[in-house]
Amino acid sequence: MSTYKLEIPRNQFNRIAGAFESTIINVNGYDLDNDTVIFSISEKQRKSFAKYAVKKDNPNVSKKMRATYWITQMFLPRNIAQYLVK
Repeated sequence: MSTYKLEIPRNQFNRIAGAFESTIINVNGYDLDNDTVIFSISEKQRKSFAKYAVKKDNPNVSKKMRATYWITQMFLPRNIAQYLVK
């Protein structure tokens, strides 16, 4: 799959957007009733986000970005399916 269309809670999206503010994320829409954001990312972006989801502390990753462990778990191959828009 080259592009993923995902739906996540707005507050989780805000955390990702705040942590990766220099990354362009294509927002497709909002679901006001469920308070979710629908957005698309490429496989390249998914892999980029997933590299922050490793448990082992990586000193090459800035201290600010080390806190992204929890918010990037959704981009791991084993977790992403539950966020896909069907």
